[in-house]
Amino acid sequence: MVSRARRVCSIALLSCFLAAPSGSSEPPFDFALVGDYPYFPRDEAGMPALLEDLRAAELAWVLHVGDLHNPRSTPCSESLFEARRAWFTELGHPFVFTPGDNDWADCAEDPLHFLDFLRQLFFAEPGRVPGPAGFPVRSQSEMARYPELVENAIWERDGVVFATLHMIAPERLYFGGSEEAVTKARLIEAGEAWLDEVFLQAGQSDARGVFLATQVSLWPTSGRLQLFRVLRPELLDQAPAFAAFKAKLVEHARRFDRPILVAHGDTHVFRVDKPLHDEHVEILQNVTRVEAFGSPHGHWVRVRVDPSRDEVFSIRQEWVPENLYTLVPREERSDGFEDDDPVGVAIYLVRLLQLLPTLLAWIGAVVVLRAGWRIVLRRWK
Repeated sequence: MVSRARRVCSIALLSCFLAAPSGSSEPPFDFALVGDYPYFPRDEAGMPALLEDLRAAELAWVLHVGDLHNPRSTPCSESLFEARRAWFTELGHPFVFTPGDNDWADCAEDPLHFLDFLRQLFFAEPGRVPGPAGFPVRSQSEMARYPELVENAIWERDGVVFATLHMIAPERLYFGGSEEAVTKARLIEAGEAWLDEVFLQAGQSDARGVFLATQVSLWPTSGRLQLFRVLRPELLDQAPAFAAFKAKLVEHARRFDRPILVAHGDTHVFRVDKPLHDEHVEILQNVTRVEAFGSPHGHWVRVRVDPSRDEVFSIRQEWVPENLYTLVPREERSDGFEDDDPVGVAIYLVRLLQLLPTLLAWIGAVVVLRAGWRIVLRRWK
């Protein structure tokens, strides 16, 4: 009787084991998402606290989505980028990096020199992520069409595919455009090709999820898409240079039918939403966007990967207490906060320019009304 009971229990336990999700055997892991930091003296003051917070965390890797500095505040130099690389590679975690426009394209002197330098410095070994316990990756430079794209990488862990795509805001090409503009356009083209490779690998390995990281914001605004359609339809076609990329992402999301997390920087607004829509302005529900904190917010985002869950990815903001500077009254701050941020000044100038059409319209209306009134007065006379 006892042996029979044991057999029944053994069969039940075996059945439970076989029925368990395939990804549940591996524990979840976390990685850090940072970007667009530091920019100004206030950020330089907050950087040590951010680095210490990252160093103390248990992380699979640290991922920086570009813009390691602000060229207006700290001019581009080889020594600056060497110091920035040392900050992150000495944290004790593997360091993943995808460049931003501030890291080369916005450098006042010889942008293409700094692009070449970044590739040599951060991607000296294209098939491997730098830092302690760095891991192997697949580089896009292995593709015959894009031998220079050492920075774009694909890797896989616990049934989830991860990828970086070096894409930044482009320039309009007139009569061929500058060499920098052509390079930016080529990066977008390479990103589209790399996106196909990502989902090809995800399909072949029956991946549980896909994670994509780039610098540029493909969706600069957030909001209810149907309201945009009625009130601000132009916002549905944000970042038109990336229309083909987003169309490809829609196609892949439909076929893949599993969680896709798109991470980026660029606009310095921490947010999590679902901005990808199809031609019918319907949201692709398996695609989520997360944007990293950016200057002047010296915090980071924890991304947890748990392949045993249907959602796979979960996101948590990680505050660095020392960098909650806005909790301190402005008159009591002594950490170099930028009161005269040139970006803020530029925004006011743009707003003034935006008022010009309205002002001209009013002037035109007044001129028309005056002319009409004169005509009426003449007829009455």
